[in-house]
Amino acid sequence: MNTINFVKDYSYLLLLFSLSASLFFFMAGIRELKQRCMEGFLYLAIALFFVAAHFVYLFQLPLESVTAYYLHAVNFWSWIVILLAPSMIILFILFGLFAICIDQIRNGLVKIFFGMTLLCYLYMLGPEWSADIKGIIAFLYSLIWFELEIRTTGELLEQ
Repeated sequence: MNTINFVKDYSYLLLLFSLSASLFFFMAGIRELKQRCMEGFLYLAIALFFVAAHFVYLFQLPLESVTAYYLHAVNFWSWIVILLAPSMIILFILFGLFAICIDQIRNGLVKIFFGMTLLCYLYMLGPEWSADIKGIIAFLYSLIWFELEIRTTGELLEQ
């Protein structure tokens, strides 16, 4: 896969960032609802918008797009590896850096560690391994991300 051509038309980045935004707003909504704030419903509605935008754009990619060429026969596990895993890596690292900036160094380092290990696992597996195996690893890491964020919310409520 030619990475330069893959990113050149910005379709991949749009898909990636819309999925990342939907995950971010979904987690923000869950955190707000856990704190009994009604703004959580607004965040969940925004997350639903980004999920809908992601899937509409995914199914309506222009045919001349390089991204459409690579995503023409994507199944669920390939979607997880190609789009969800990079979104999770981005969110792990950004939330980790944010946690470090607000003096939660331990939480930040744990999140950055998980983001980097997901990146390393997927790199070590390489293209030879099946998309099922890489997809399961990325899916497990997304569950870890949700657990870390929910646990962090619990620690913030106790302080």
